[in-house]
Amino acid sequence: MIIAIIYAYATKGGVALSSHIMRSKSARNCGISLCQTPNTNVFNDDAASSAQHLTRRSFASLLPFSLLLKGNDATAASPLSAEEADNFKARAERALRPKPPKVLRTRLNLDFAVLLMRSSYNAVDSIDIVPMQQFQKVRQAEYQYYANSLGPGAMQQGDLADPNYFDFISFAQYATINRELNDPAVIFEEQQPVDVGEGQPQQFDTVVVKRDSLVSKSQLAQRHTDIVGNAILNKLIEKFGDTPSAIPKIEVNSRPDAATLLASVKQMVNLFVVNGFAFNATASISKTGTGLGDAAGTEFSVIATSPANLWSGQSLKTAKTLISRVGYSVTKSSVSYSNNQEITIFTIT
Repeated sequence: MIIAIIYAYATKGGVALSSHIMRSKSARNCGISLCQTPNTNVFNDDAASSAQHLTRRSFASLLPFSLLLKGNDATAASPLSAEEADNFKARAERALRPKPPKVLRTRLNLDFAVLLMRSSYNAVDSIDIVPMQQFQKVRQAEYQYYANSLGPGAMQQGDLADPNYFDFISFAQYATINRELNDPAVIFEEQQPVDVGEGQPQQFDTVVVKRDSLVSKSQLAQRHTDIVGNAILNKLIEKFGDTPSAIPKIEVNSRPDAATLLASVKQMVNLFVVNGFAFNATASISKTGTGLGDAAGTEFSVIATSPANLWSGQSLKTAKTLISRVGYSVTKSSVSYSNNQEITIFTIT
């Protein structure tokens, strides 16, 4: 997620587009996934309403690797069934996965955890690649396996501030997204919630959703990254912009030198740490660029110790947003793991 924000820091106009999309779509996935009413400030000081919303339903599950690449035919991935998510092959693959890490990790700020999760759900909803109920099917298939691997009492189900639970939900979320991005449907049916009286059981209507056919399959992954990175970076700027903890401001498309850009990346990483995303994190220049007067060719390194997504491994997002807003693009990036560290390396041009 960190590198997605760095990417968003670098495209002019992306902010307005992503915020408009999420406002217009936010009502669709309420009651299906992590959500709030439209125009609600996700990252605020009142976590009570978010916590209540997050625990309304049981979340569960991870997706076997084979399902990430599986498509039914040339047009779209087949809807994931409960049987497919938990058949013999899925269980065999599950047994071969690395066990969840049993390391000491800090609790996340609940509003920040909600922001990270919801920004990705909203991005998926905006590009219309999968019915939102698919996430529930995926989670339900593997929650018990994950919980058993950690051991009794190691995780509080429904508590997104718990790093073990956040790690699990992150994996389940991005496993579902990756499967659908590989072979997205153009038209699908989605269960959308309807208004019911207070205290009444939630009800859903089946609605046909059509994806924007002008956006090619090859563009969907980058579109998702752009929306996620912009949503998170915008909220960090909104929350800390007028405080001593603000990310140093850089003019749009100004292509600052490497030292100036590093200062912004460092502070962005610090804000992730302050909000409990990692026990510690550092950002540095690992290779000096060849650009004259700017940072072109510079290689940056971000090392997070015991991050909340240590098992799920999806922190290659937010930094890209930051980079692209100031006129650069990330041309090469990688994420690797060493013990309890997540090491992200990226080069810009």
